[in-house]
Amino acid sequence: MRLMLTLGDLMARARSAAPAFENWLAEAAPGLAADLRKAAADQGESPAAFARAALVEFDLYADPEAWTRLTGRLHDAADPGLACLEEMVRWRLATAPVPPMEDAR
Repeated sequence: MRLMLTLGDLMARARSAAPAFENWLAEAAPGLAADLRKAAADQGESPAAFARAALVEFDLYADPEAWTRLTGRLHDAADPGLACLEEMVRWRLATAPVPPMEDAR
């Protein structure tokens, strides 16, 4: 039986042990892990930092349609934490980067 983690558990792992998080993600969702590694490298971030930023940016900037997609996926997901992480990361991959707050004027 596969261990199901909450989104909070996933982000705590990403923060405290980035290599373990990346290994877990590579096993749980290989395609997402590959996309995440490439996008993170392109932006000069670690995959764990990219994933954490995806959660924050989704919360701050996602439109109602993105939230509807997320809640729909969570409803039927066997692993809601992974489904949430995947939806938020895929949203960030498809969205233009958000400028840092100090640059927004």
